[in-house]
Amino acid sequence: MSFYVVHHGTNVIKAVSSSLPGIAMLMPIIGALLVFIVGDRSEKTRNILAIVFSAASFACCLTMFYSVFSHGKILQTKLPLFFGEFVLAADRLGLLFALVASGAWLFSTIYAWGYIQHEERRTRYHTFSLLTEAATLGIFLASNFFVLFVFFELMGMLAYVLVVHSQTYEARKAGVKYIFMTVYGGLSLLAGIVLYFAYANEIAFVPDEKSSYLLTSACFIAASFMMVGFGIKAGMIPLHVWLPLAHPAAPSPASALLSGVMIKAGAFGIIRLIGSLHGSPATPAMEGALASSAVAEHFPSVHASVNMGNLRVIGWALIVLAAVTMVGGMVLAIVQTNIKRLLAFSSISQMGYILMGLGAAAFLGHEGAIGLAGGVYHIINHAMFKALLFLGVGAVYYSTHSLQLTELGGLWKKMPVTTFLCCVAGLGIMGIPLFNGFASKTLLHHAIVEAANVGGPLIKAVEVIFIITAGGTICYIAKLIVLTFFGHYRGSKSEFHDSLEADSSNLSNPGPGSGLSFSGAAVKAHSFNEKQGTADSLEKHVSEVPLVMRIGMAAFACGIFAFGLFPGLVLSKIVAPLLSSFGNFDSHMVHHIASEHIFTLSNVKGILPSLGIGVAFFLIAAKWDLFRIRLPETFGIDYYYSKIEIGFLRLCLAGSKRHAELRAKYWPLAKSFGQYISDWVVDIRSRYRKRKRAVVDRLVTLPLDIQGFAAYIIARQFTGDIAYGTVIIALVIALLSIGVLIW
Repeated sequence: MSFYVVHHGTNVIKAVSSSLPGIAMLMPIIGALLVFIVGDRSEKTRNILAIVFSAASFACCLTMFYSVFSHGKILQTKLPLFFGEFVLAADRLGLLFALVASGAWLFSTIYAWGYIQHEERRTRYHTFSLLTEAATLGIFLASNFFVLFVFFELMGMLAYVLVVHSQTYEARKAGVKYIFMTVYGGLSLLAGIVLYFAYANEIAFVPDEKSSYLLTSACFIAASFMMVGFGIKAGMIPLHVWLPLAHPAAPSPASALLSGVMIKAGAFGIIRLIGSLHGSPATPAMEGALASSAVAEHFPSVHASVNMGNLRVIGWALIVLAAVTMVGGMVLAIVQTNIKRLLAFSSISQMGYILMGLGAAAFLGHEGAIGLAGGVYHIINHAMFKALLFLGVGAVYYSTHSLQLTELGGLWKKMPVTTFLCCVAGLGIMGIPLFNGFASKTLLHHAIVEAANVGGPLIKAVEVIFIITAGGTICYIAKLIVLTFFGHYRGSKSEFHDSLEADSSNLSNPGPGSGLSFSGAAVKAHSFNEKQGTADSLEKHVSEVPLVMRIGMAAFACGIFAFGLFPGLVLSKIVAPLLSSFGNFDSHMVHHIASEHIFTLSNVKGILPSLGIGVAFFLIAAKWDLFRIRLPETFGIDYYYSKIEIGFLRLCLAGSKRHAELRAKYWPLAKSFGQYISDWVVDIRSRYRKRKRAVVDRLVTLPLDIQGFAAYIIARQFTGDIAYGTVIIALVIALLSIGVLIW
């Protein structure tokens, strides 16, 4: 390792040259190559390779934890490429996200070994899963916005293969929406980064202190474009339309990664955006230098006020968008009957919680450490309990071949382990004490209360929205758990028997490219129908999922318990060091968060209103069967997007029709006029050519004329000389003749 200096504006930070960030990202790429080479020739070897290289990437990230979080080092890997120096950097924020991502990928890959054993295109799934992991780690280990953008686009394109894995009509439809939104988000993000570079005079996450990005309101232009790009990936309303389609279409392990990890890339980008206005951390020596008057002259208070004022406006906008996202996702989750769509809208709502924390961090400025602490803590927690919920739902689908709540019930008898693990995840997302969601939601509630104290009635209304949304979360999670695992089976036996017969016929003669998901229930139904010809009850066909799937789910459950039972350790060892990476946070606030006590009576009381709202609404809805209510199509923003798209197409068609009418009416006249112009041009060109030919001919003969004229003059002169000579000779002869005669 070698030490060198990295300049962040006026701050000077020692960074360490290390190959670990590059190795962490390289491991999944090597694994994908080997998985592709092995293919279906040895499925066991292929699955082991996928798990081993996912584990290797997680181990690399874990190895960097001590150096980065305990010693505050930045580990950098420089990759010389054809377009310049490509730098990967593991700072505290990036490494934390990389740890969460690599860990989630490892456990989901273990789960996928059992889940996709009856599906087609298994090699393709593992190959692109590992490649997507590499791109995702590249985002979190990026050293600047350009590197982040490159891997952001790679992740979006590679994850498309996971979305359309089954290749059904629904999957292809979801893939189209996903890829379009990915392209829109990428273009918006690129525009924002270009503007950021123009205003900040820097492509790094920390701009130049004297740039117009920090000293004027120019940051709003760049931030708006970047917010759209990151917001699409984060599922922020109204940019969320791809997410409810992509999550149900993808296989459950991929859905767990889409919701648990990949949408966090959007939140990660927003944190980097907020950090660009906060500035980089100052070393102790730098803090002393900044206290001197000589250095202070370069940092006038007006600059700081402009900087924090812009950050406050961005924070206010984020809080408003977060409130809409929380409520919209919660309401739409309550009315879903498809479990994966319910969890997809739940992810949107939970991203609203995270965005609210980030918005509070920006809105409060120097005092906003509590908001970022809650947002980051909830990002970690959401990655665990939402991934576990998706894997649990995948286990239900594996055994029952159904995702409809109206066709399930009573599964706890045959799937006790899955039921227990899903209950753990459900209690985590509800925010019940002793589970991880309680700690992060407590911090988020404290953050929004702090913001409401200085933000006026609008921010105070967001606190009420927070409490109601938390109650709605309890309601729809209780709906999912109770209707899926408890009570009695609600679907008709004949319908279940018919569905199993259809599955068994598909097993015996699957169509090409049908993308069927062959579940364990379908295989059992095939043999059962051959022997007995009828299905007596659901219980005779459902059994617990394979051990490897339960191991993958149990790993997430352990994380939920660990981060729920020991929040003080998480805050002091992970969250507080991360907060110190943002130079403008109040150090006393950061120290207070590090020693924050979560399990206090006031904090436990704080969840009671939400718990009461959620339980009451669930009981009322279950009593009056309100869960079957369907919202009108006009309630969804996707309806209006579709209207705009259709309107644009109609405009194009109307323009085409009008063009045809104008062509039929005016084309003959235009054609005749054009012919006249063409004839006139031809005539002009013909005359021009004739004149040009005459001139050229004249120029060609001109030298001959000049030569002839010169010869004529010479001949005249020569003729004159002969004449004069003849006269003289004649005179001489005459004179001689006269002389002879005389003599």
